[in-house]
Amino acid sequence: MKITIQRFNGQKQWDQTYELTDKELEGKTLLSVLLLIKQTKDITLNFTASCRSAICGACAVRVNGHSYLACDTKMNELLAEYDNPDEIKISPLGNFRVISDLVVDWEPSIENLRKIRPSIIAKSEFSAEKGCKQTQAEFDRISKQWDCILCGSCASECNKLAADSSDYMQPFVFTHAFRAAYDSRSKDPLTHLKPAIANGLWKCVHCQECADRCPKGISSADDIA
Repeated sequence: MKITIQRFNGQKQWDQTYELTDKELEGKTLLSVLLLIKQTKDITLNFTASCRSAICGACAVRVNGHSYLACDTKMNELLAEYDNPDEIKISPLGNFRVISDLVVDWEPSIENLRKIRPSIIAKSEFSAEKGCKQTQAEFDRISKQWDCILCGSCASECNKLAADSSDYMQPFVFTHAFRAAYDSRSKDPLTHLKPAIANGLWKCVHCQECADRCPKGISSADDIA
């Protein structure tokens, strides 16, 4: 089948197609296919990946306009989702500046994470000796948000960011603001809430794309609400 990849060298963008046999696709993940192409067909292809265990979030890309975590996406399931086509197109995440091929710039997102101060300052009642205790219910309230691996899949599909990113932060930033603000150990939830509100919290358009595309099943839309 044909794998068409959107390429970018810093100056121009083009589509490049690679032919792979069924044998080459058999038993592979999307990331394994990208590695195969780079190792055997085109060493100039650029993408990011690290853990191969759906933990680091580095390998997220778009396939046919939808975001996927490449290392956690089996090719047979992906192709079945699109009725086993003769060709698929792989492109970089949306709503990010493209640096090279499938590599995108994360620095603006990291700056937004800094704004909401994702680490917490413990309440005065806690100490190094006593620790910071939580009940199971208090932990359960934020446990799902801790699963966020900063892959960018939610931001890639966010319709508000696509329309205007100048006054709105990425959905995963709001998820981390929620996690910090609702942590029962936090001394001042407003430390995280105020910058979230100041940077577009209420401008979410409720398209639910973030919830639909998150590989960990997190709903940033619910966290924003």
